Amino acid sequence: MAKISISLPDDLLTFVDQKVENRSALVESLLHQWKQHQEDQALAEACALIDELGLGGDDAWQSAAITDWEASGS
Repeated sequence: MAKISISLPDDLLTFVDQKVENRSALVESLLHQWKQHQEDQALAEACALIDELGLGGDDAWQSAAITDWEASGS
């Protein structure tokens, strides 16, 4: 696994240390959530474009994809 280093202002670092035991796990979790959000957003945009262009022949599939996206909280 690769390592990265980030710099934070002292007050933010103090806040993080008060809230979590493992800074690295927090950063990793936040990045995973951000990545999932980006993927969900791209899927929703693709579904909207398919709908806008009338390329989707299966309305049930589109509805299911949008419902899944909405359920993910994105």
